[in-house]
Amino acid sequence: MEELEVYSRLVGSIYDRVGQPEEWPALLEDLTSFVGGRVGQLAVFSLDGTRKPMWAVSGFDRSQYRTFLYRHATEDPRLPYILSNQGKVIRAEEGVDAAQFRETALFKEVVRPFGIEHSLVTYFAREADVMATLAAMRDEEAGAFRPAEVRRLAMLVPHLRRAFEFYALMRQASERSSDLASALDLLDAAVILTDSRLRVAHANRAAEELAKACTGLSLDKGSLAIKDSQCSRRIARAASEALAAASGDATITQAEHIAITCGESGMLYRVSLHPLSRRPAGTGTRVKAELAVVIRSGAPKAQENSATRLQRLFGLTSAEAILANAVASGRSLNAHAQERGIAISTVRTQLRSLFAKTETHRQGELVARLREGLDISLH
Repeated sequence: MEELEVYSRLVGSIYDRVGQPEEWPALLEDLTSFVGGRVGQLAVFSLDGTRKPMWAVSGFDRSQYRTFLYRHATEDPRLPYILSNQGKVIRAEEGVDAAQFRETALFKEVVRPFGIEHSLVTYFAREADVMATLAAMRDEEAGAFRPAEVRRLAMLVPHLRRAFEFYALMRQASERSSDLASALDLLDAAVILTDSRLRVAHANRAAEELAKACTGLSLDKGSLAIKDSQCSRRIARAASEALAAASGDATITQAEHIAITCGESGMLYRVSLHPLSRRPAGTGTRVKAELAVVIRSGAPKAQENSATRLQRLFGLTSAEAILANAVASGRSLNAHAQERGIAISTVRTQLRSLFAKTETHRQGELVARLREGLDISLH
């Protein structure tokens, strides 16, 4: 099968399967194969720590891989490089000295036996309190991922981001309601389901209130209309591109938001468009819902930082929380002591307190507990 044909099929599969977690292993297997990987990992994490992580693995026993994910991932010296490249498709091993990495116990006892020496990694969503990541891995014999394989994953990232952003919004609402219209009404974001011509199939309560308050946006006559002609053309073009991309007829290179200004008030909003794989039930209209148009305030809500979150979760002091965040991020005790300008004995005292407050006994166990709280993984 030609690469373009496989790519087109995968794009449609992404939009069809992202909303069905039971389909993630099959989707992951296809994605991993497309970029030349043997083992794949797909994970969705809650940024505020209120939901447990959801993840899938392909090409490896799930229970064995879970041990690696929760007990060994934070020992990986590639971790700082991975975490510092959010939004990019990277080869994880480029962030470490190869010879030194091969001498670590992690490499000898986990990475080599698992056959995951080479990793292709990307973060591809960070909306609606959700961060989603994808990793494709393979062994030493297969060699490092080639530029063409990096490019393949990069082609899929915009689609993954679109699909997972809308999935995150719907999961947030469906936890409280099973009816689509009622679920959408529970969201703070304005969500408008439209057809390809931006005719409205359904607008949630936030969208209706926004249309009343914002002179630059209208839902009159059953269609979504933007007063600013330039923004209107951009949204219409984005709608066409999104639908064409979802069917595999076009390629999108980014999935960024479109900025619109609300009339005389000058209030800034962000608009994103998400293709729907099939008509949602319960819209109560004959208009075919093909797109979800999501509109949010242009000023994103500030996220609670990691140290503060750990302090709240485990009842830590400020100094303990800073150490906990450093440990969870893969920093050594010596490096932390140097950065903070404190004695290593002080750091060890704080570490003992962390063990007690997190009910752990070994540093690996502590890191796993902290990272479960933060909902951050290696990939």
